[in-house]
Parts: sequence; structure tokens; C-alpha cells
Amino acid sequence: MMTKKHISLLLTLILLAPWVAKAQQSSEAEELDVIELELDKAAPAQKPPAANTAPGYLESSPQNNTLTDFSGLGTLAPFKEISVIQKRFLPKTGRFQLFGGATILTNNPFFNTIGGVAKASYFLNETWGVELNYFGLTTSERQITEELRDIQGVSTENLVYPKSFVGLDIMYVPIYGKITWFNEKIVPFDLYFSAGYGTTNTQAGENAGTIHLATGQIFALSKSYALRWDFSWNFFNAKGIDGSQNSFNNLFLTVGMSWFFPEASYR
Repeated sequence: MMTKKHISLLLTLILLAPWVAKAQQSSEAEELDVIELELDKAAPAQKPPAANTAPGYLESSPQNNTLTDFSGLGTLAPFKEISVIQKRFLPKTGRFQLFGGATILTNNPFFNTIGGVAKASYFLNETWGVELNYFGLTTSERQITEELRDIQGVSTENLVYPKSFVGLDIMYVPIYGKITWFNEKIVPFDLYFSAGYGTTNTQAGENAGTIHLATGQIFALSKSYALRWDFSWNFFNAKGIDGSQNSFNNLFLTVGMSWFFPEASYR
């Protein structure tokens, strides 16, 4: 049987157990600290990274890459001094353009009108220019016009068609782009709009004041030559042979070649 002495000894051991465990853990921690200290002494020393003192260098923290030194920004070039790598292939500023081509009237159901076109222009810059236009035209009757006169007895002498046109335009070139030719060649082009005023000489001998609107494209083949097409729309009031006055509009499709001069020395 367990005596009072035994019971007292057991209680004493139970009370002393936490203190013994704590002391043991403290001793183990001290031993680990000593081992870690010895390892640190044995490891080779590492040099701190050298700071970059070059002009314009922005110092940053390796932990979060946050910029801490902005003194180098003062040496950067302003955006206005950064040049565009690729400029227009066919420059126009301060240059003249001579154009020659063929034209056809597309919206007259009674007459076939074709002719030649000559244009001379000067560009103040890449966007704005002035242009002089001349259309020399020749006209023949369509079959329907002959049938109206010969079969149905309808008088066609009062129908008005143009013999020539002369006018002055202001050109606006807002769009510059490039297209591919069958995936073999890249062709730069300018898309332009123009508006102006001139006179249309009719078959009746009248010189009618004319509003002229146009749009087209200039396809650069070199820095001096280009293929050009445009739609020109003329609006005017003219009198027929019987003296009655009516409103007319002529829509011309023109295709031809342009020559730019002088040589673009600034390219």
C-alpha cells in the first residue's frame, strides 16, 4: 500500500515537472543560439551593392522597386525635341505639283463627255495648299438622246453640257497612310479634300459661275512622282438655247500623274 510518504513524494514530482521542462527548453535554445552564431562567423562576408552614380540614374529600393531619387529627370530630353523616326515619304511643304490626266463625266444620262485635265498647285505645308484646275472637254450624244429627238420628236437643244472648266481651289490634306500592293510593296498616300470657285463654259457659249468640290488620293511612287485620282463635283446655273435657266451638276472622275518640284532637299 501507498503510504503518506509515497504520496508526498509523488505530489512533489508533479509540481516540479513544469519547471524542469522549462529549464530544459531554455538550455536547448541557448545551445541553438551558440550554433547559429558560429555559423555566421564562418560564412564569407558579402559586399553591399554599389550605388550607380551615373547621371539620370533613379535609385530604387530592392524590396519594392520604389523610386527614391528623381534628380536624374532634369537631364532627360523634352518630348518636343524627340524626332519621329519615319517621316512622310513624299513631302509637299514648299513644293509645286503639276498634274496631267484624263477625265470622264459620270452622271450625264444624255451625253458622253470626256477630256483632259491639267492642275497646278503649291503647298504651304503638309496639310494646306492652293490649286488651279483646267478641264478641256469634248461631248457626243448618247443613243437615248438621238432617239428622243429623231423618234419621239423631243427637243434636246436645251440640254446643257460643259465644254471647259477653270477654277481655283484650297486643298486640305488631313490623312496620310500606307497600303500594300499585292503584299509586295508598301505605297504611301495622301487623302485630300478641296473646295473652290470657277467658271464653266457651256455649249451655248455661257460662262457660268461654278462651285467646285473634290476629293481624291495621291499615291507616292517616289519623292517626285505620284499617281493621283479624284472625284470633282461642279455645281452651276446655266441657260439653255431657249433662254430658260436651270441648275446643273457635273461629277468627273479623273486619273493621272503628278510631278512634284523642286527636289525635297530637307529629306
